[in-house]
Amino acid sequence: MRPKGLLDWIAFWFLIIGAFSWGYFVTDINILDQVLEKVWDPLDDIVFIMIAFSGLYWIGQIISSRDEA
Repeated sequence: MRPKGLLDWIAFWFLIIGAFSWGYFVTDINILDQVLEKVWDPLDDIVFIMIAFSGLYWIGQIISSRDEA
């Protein structure tokens, strides 16, 4: 499924960021925490929440596209 609108693209990029973050997390490095905490401490928490919402959004998109087919 390809992103179509602006919201799709924003959610898609948050999922990409989350995927790379998990890749580093497996190696015991929380890259988002290290990078974003230097800017503003709660920023990494906000980004992780946005990643979670993006995942839920895409799950909803996939389910709704199955109903249309």
